[in-house]
Amino acid sequence: MTDKHKQSPELTPELATPQANDNHVTVFQINRQAVRGRAINLSTALNEALGAERYPPRVSRLLGEAMMIAALIARSLKFDGRLLVQCIGSNDGAVSLLVADCTTDGHLRGYARYNQDMLRQIELDHKNPGAQALFGKGTFSMTIDQGPDMDQYQGLSAIEGDSLSECAEHYFAQSEQIPTRIKLACGQLQDPGQDPVWRGAGLMIQKIADDAARSDTGEAWTTAQALFETVSDAELLDPDVSQNTLLYRLFHEDGVRVIETSEVKGQCSCSKLRLENTLKSFGAEQIKDMATDGFIEANCEFCAVTYRFDITAL
Repeated sequence: MTDKHKQSPELTPELATPQANDNHVTVFQINRQAVRGRAINLSTALNEALGAERYPPRVSRLLGEAMMIAALIARSLKFDGRLLVQCIGSNDGAVSLLVADCTTDGHLRGYARYNQDMLRQIELDHKNPGAQALFGKGTFSMTIDQGPDMDQYQGLSAIEGDSLSECAEHYFAQSEQIPTRIKLACGQLQDPGQDPVWRGAGLMIQKIADDAARSDTGEAWTTAQALFETVSDAELLDPDVSQNTLLYRLFHEDGVRVIETSEVKGQCSCSKLRLENTLKSFGAEQIKDMATDGFIEANCEFCAVTYRFDITAL
């Protein structure tokens, strides 16, 4: 990780050569401009968090987008906690619930609940259904959780647009009043003779607030957005295009510096010991009612791990 107290070097063609930076979030700054941003590349972290064939591809893509949004923001928080992204769908949507969270340590997980029959019908009615079609008239929220001793902060907005990146942009405009652009790509890549694997990548840029030390920042923001729009999904997902290479391609004219890079892992926070202690807090009759043939089974919705407990040991 780059020392934040030292000025990092400006990216050059030599520094922008391909490098192993999958499963990382990178913070960058455009030189002399009031624009900052973050880049994310996920391979094994996303594949582990989504799970093998747990969801239909369209639901997996939505969940992958949500997890990237959670990771982009969580890795910027300056305290120990987590960032939770949640989408709640309406009765006319196929996806009723989608949850993704990332801790400030970079531990990422996600979960989705959907109706298979309604999903099939929506796919028949729409050639390429987006977020609004899949959720219906739903809500998009972000929650900052600083732990049990602190109040949570939550912001809500309507699900609008074809992608969760558009929902997140709308959220920042409405709840944070920060001009923000987000571009995300999520898909499966397959090498010859290998199983397909999920990969995700994205960029997020934000306009830094005006102050007396800066002249008008509107032109810089307009230029950054125009460059941002040139990025394709194929370019984002290409495993041979590193974060530094992409940032240099986009912003080398003004110059761009990497401020810091932090790791992201696909890791669930569920715990058999914690669940066992929870079960022990119930009375003997309640435990007996929860058991089948002398055992209690509990499934984690995030990672799909099933825990089995012998009630004689509780």
